[in-house]
Amino acid sequence: MKFTYIASNQGGDIVEGEMEAGDQQAVLAYMQKHELFPVSIREKKKTGRSGLGISLFESVSVLDKIMFARNLSLMIKAGISISEAIDIMHEDAQKPTIKKIFAHVKLQLERGSQLSDALASFPRHFSKVFLSLLKSGEASGNLENALTQIAQQLKKESDLRKKVRSAMAYPAILVAASAGVMTLLAIVVLPKVGKIFAQSHIQLPFITRVLLGISDFITNQWPLALLMLFFLGLSFYLLKRSEMGKLALAGILRKTPVVSGLMQKIVLTRFDSTLYSLLKAGVPIIKALEITADAVGNALYRKVILDMTQKEIAKGISFGMALKRRPEYFPRLTTSMIVIGEKSGNLEQMLDNLASFYQEEVDDQLKTLITILEPALLLGVGLMVGTLALSIVIPIYQLIGNVR
Repeated sequence: MKFTYIASNQGGDIVEGEMEAGDQQAVLAYMQKHELFPVSIREKKKTGRSGLGISLFESVSVLDKIMFARNLSLMIKAGISISEAIDIMHEDAQKPTIKKIFAHVKLQLERGSQLSDALASFPRHFSKVFLSLLKSGEASGNLENALTQIAQQLKKESDLRKKVRSAMAYPAILVAASAGVMTLLAIVVLPKVGKIFAQSHIQLPFITRVLLGISDFITNQWPLALLMLFFLGLSFYLLKRSEMGKLALAGILRKTPVVSGLMQKIVLTRFDSTLYSLLKAGVPIIKALEITADAVGNALYRKVILDMTQKEIAKGISFGMALKRRPEYFPRLTTSMIVIGEKSGNLEQMLDNLASFYQEEVDDQLKTLITILEPALLLGVGLMVGTLALSIVIPIYQLIGNVR
């Protein structure tokens, strides 16, 4: 619960604030510890916010989390206590969301909780990988190195996402612009031309009749068209969020030429990089694989990894052998290096090498994909515009021939 309080300090000045607490007694204990004399304590009403006063629409960016991990690591190395470091970052924070998170963490640390337990109250902002690496650092007494590793892991994931988004930006803009032009022609040009054709009583080609029908539906039944578009988008969104929809989408991408290779390399980059970070932090391999399954960002691979972990590795089968049994998901290079890493006792280094290798492969594959996509999209746009032009030009020639 969130409480607002008014109190006076030892100097007699009035102090106002708000904090997360289980009840008013916890607020009183906090104020007593900070030598504040309570005037009033009230529970703050919830206003469309989720857990701990964080709005559903507020977010913590990857950069925020990277800076948090880096700064906290530096301050701990400098000899500053975790509680004092959180207090400093709370004062410096600009985003309301970050301030609320730091305020909650500060309170939980003062109550004796671990940093990882305090951050676990915000699962939407801090992933299982983040929290597991943090817990391992706390357990080993090497929290500053764990935080540095978290920052490095987040940076790798951020760089990967930026590269994919940057590569897809031009095709997305081209498709959006083409759709806009086609919609404009269907709404503005075709209805006017359609009236001329209707008065001429000529036999229109099939493609012209289809396009005129679509244009007529959009212009005369636009509320229904918008409603259908809305429900189509909503259905796709809900399907994409459901487990069945995620598996179906992953299966389609896996069978799509060119894209399937890129998707596999992105998943393997995340798989190797995340597993490397978790194993290096001392997380047991079973737990590390379960966390990695959620981190790869692919429902099909998540199912395969969890199935492999629970049915084989948990029963004593080696990691490398379990991967070898799934050659359609894990290439021979991956399985061979992991088997060598297990036998030599150098599995972590092998995973790090694989992550670097697949990162370079992703870069090359993205360049190849863009090289193929650009002319393919231009050709597609040209075909659409050409079809639309022909659907108008052919009837015009027919009309001119009838006049002659």
